[in-house]
Amino acid sequence: MQFERITVFYNEQKPQNKPLADEVAEWLVASGRTATVVTALDDLSDTSLLICMGGDGALLACAREAAAKHVPIIGINCGTLGFLAACEKEEFQATLTDLFDNKLLLQRRLMLAVHVQLPNEDTQDLVALNDCVLHADKTRALTVEASFNEHELPPYYGDGVLISTPTGSTAYALAAGGPIVAPGVEGILVTPICPHTLTQRPILLPAEGRLKLAPVLKTPLDGADLTIDGQETLTLPPGSRIQVTQSPYIAQLFMSPKRDFFTMLNRKLNWGSR
Repeated sequence: MQFERITVFYNEQKPQNKPLADEVAEWLVASGRTATVVTALDDLSDTSLLICMGGDGALLACAREAAAKHVPIIGINCGTLGFLAACEKEEFQATLTDLFDNKLLLQRRLMLAVHVQLPNEDTQDLVALNDCVLHADKTRALTVEASFNEHELPPYYGDGVLISTPTGSTAYALAAGGPIVAPGVEGILVTPICPHTLTQRPILLPAEGRLKLAPVLKTPLDGADLTIDGQETLTLPPGSRIQVTQSPYIAQLFMSPKRDFFTMLNRKLNWGSR
């Protein structure tokens, strides 16, 4: 597979990753390819491949910016977990060689489109690869009204509601008691966060549907935030409405056959360990 221009990204707030990013770029240039090291993702218009140097957080940020531009990503883990990375940092030469020899798999991961309607008629549109979380802004229970395809759902009462993709099912949703959902499943997972009832359970909904959420803010002490992929937070005034659907954009992630989903569950999350 040929890539005309390769961009190597690392988070400037983690300068310890710069030497490895430079080493990767130098290796690519020595291999006869064009490579540029960047610390910002605001200009990917001429990029045919984005290499993400960092952990899962950096890759999530890359995915949100690259998806709309149809740029594939390969992650080289320089962080703690690296669940979404194609390799560890010590393996980058062999893994990139496999990429250029067409030995890696290109996975297309579902993303969420999050439309926020504010009470003053302003709107904001966001995209998430892992999840969007509607949660109370204090240690105070929050009521969230919900519907799916115009069918009313029971209101959620607790710390909030977590809406995730199959990719995000192994992140915050897993910690909140949600099920593991394989990446190939086309669905949207709704997981209550610390529900104040014994009857609230996670539910997996069809991806083509339309989920609507509305935080009920009854007093000046009540407040709600909407957080995207654990990285972007929007404070919601009373009267705000949220709609979550499948995004028209797809995250394209190169993965090694040696790091398939079930292998990584075992290796990174100790799935089935005794």
